[in-house]
Amino acid sequence: MTHTNGILPGRPCWVSLDSTDPPASRDFYAALLGWRYTVDRRGGALAHVGRDEVAAGIDPGRRHEWRLHLAIRNPWIASERVRQHGGRVVRGPLEGRTVIAEDPSGGVIALSAPMPDVTLAYGLPGCFEWADLNTRDGHLADKFFRGLFGYSQGQVGDGVDLDYTVWWLNGAAVLGRYRMDAEFPADTPPHWMVFFRVTDTDEAANCVRRLAGTVVVEPFDSAYGRVAVLTDPQGATFSVIEPHEEEEEPVDPYDD
Repeated sequence: MTHTNGILPGRPCWVSLDSTDPPASRDFYAALLGWRYTVDRRGGALAHVGRDEVAAGIDPGRRHEWRLHLAIRNPWIASERVRQHGGRVVRGPLEGRTVIAEDPSGGVIALSAPMPDVTLAYGLPGCFEWADLNTRDGHLADKFFRGLFGYSQGQVGDGVDLDYTVWWLNGAAVLGRYRMDAEFPADTPPHWMVFFRVTDTDEAANCVRRLAGTVVVEPFDSAYGRVAVLTDPQGATFSVIEPHEEEEEPVDPYDD
């Protein structure tokens, strides 16, 4: 198990659920991912796995959705860079730490200065594993984030029938970008998909059904592991992945 220690701009540093029903959300993810919680006075919670390693946050929110946070050092400078590269600042800086930004292809992302006393764990069941930007204009998204964070980007597929790129930072894969095809309904907006590690994807899908959630995409085998796309009872969509057996001893993709 490893942590996302240190500030490396562009590296995932946090993942949080803005929940319209925090108590129900805590119960759902505790049953699915084994999370335990520390809850603050305003109803926000840190989710813990293993030996109190931090897996995610659940906060009261008006829109029920998962949000990925990428590390920045200064939210005001980040806001200006977003605009310079053709993006839009939706909100912020918030609390002097976070900017909610929209890339030119329409995906919304949080850019945050990492919390000094909280680090995101990686490599344990129940922890954040990966994230993809699903968008209609892959080249535009690639260009924006390459300019913003200096990612190097590698093409997977032929770029026509399959257009997926892996974004690299300091020699490590950190994120993916997928150009949505006909498998996605025409009205599906650009969005980020977060993945959590599990030990059994099929059982996770069955668990979601028992908990009144929805299995959006049935478990399937990918090049990286067995994946399912799921929705919690309040409507937030996320994915789970059971990595291939040979990846049980992971190399931290966020290691400096």
